[in-house]
Amino acid sequence: MPVSQRSTTIADRLGYDLVLIGRSGFRRAWTAPLLYPLSAARTLLVLLRRRPRAAIIAVPPFVAPLVALPLLAALRTPFAIDVHSGALLDRRWRWSVPILARLSRRAIASVVTLASLQPALESRGARTMVIPDPLPRIAASGRPTAALDGRPLVVAVCGWGLDEPIEALVEAARDRPWRLVVTGRPRRELRLPDNAELAGFLPDDAYVDLLARADVVVVLTDRDQTLLSGAWEAIALRRPLVLSGTPALRSTFGDDVTYVEGTPGSIAAGIETVLGDPTAEARITGLAERFGRGNDAALAELRERLETGGPRR
Repeated sequence: MPVSQRSTTIADRLGYDLVLIGRSGFRRAWTAPLLYPLSAARTLLVLLRRRPRAAIIAVPPFVAPLVALPLLAALRTPFAIDVHSGALLDRRWRWSVPILARLSRRAIASVVTLASLQPALESRGARTMVIPDPLPRIAASGRPTAALDGRPLVVAVCGWGLDEPIEALVEAARDRPWRLVVTGRPRRELRLPDNAELAGFLPDDAYVDLLARADVVVVLTDRDQTLLSGAWEAIALRRPLVLSGTPALRSTFGDDVTYVEGTPGSIAAGIETVLGDPTAEARITGLAERFGRGNDAALAELRERLETGGPRR
């Protein structure tokens, strides 16, 4: 799989080694099955060499635990499956949910990001636990940055997916008294107002420094059951946050962030509400502390299950 902030952070928090077995050099979706035999061999080789005391396998694809399960059983290695939302929701993988559930019944636990994702596996006999993305351990570099022009800085974290209302976001900035910086590698043409710019794909340190300078961070999607890595990054840096008002995001982040619809007027109003709220930064700091405690407890439970080999159904 490609680099995942969720997998990286969980491995770091648990003190586990992170091993990524992906399809480097094969970028088109149809090429993925061609690499499965090689990836399967690499997976088995890693397990044989390392003989781990415990393992966490991220999906999709379901092929990873399917390949690893017989050898993990032979090694008597307890394992969990970290089920990223795409494994249950993406049309490419929905057909394989019964297979994933069958594999999950052999795991110590299947970890999902949202409580609303549990029934897809629990209804098929799998034991699940909810662990939202842990807050990443990031901090600004402290290096001097270019001087701003005095206007508030709004940073939009964008992956440029079809679920992101980027056109509406850019239009929301038109004639507003704040600056908008849109991150990520552009994938479509936009008509930018004078107070908006595209940052492009930034190196990690420059990206974190930009977020740390923001007066407001905006992360938007019109797809439910989806959590957004940019939201966790903003919370980790204690930056006030504007999110789409999907049920999944509202149930996860509660009342300490501002929610908007995917229209220019709603997005602009949400940003200006946060800019005018003197308590916004204090509330996001409180949210970060609560998330930190909750994630620590959930990860401690996962570690205990892996170390003790239970509970199982």
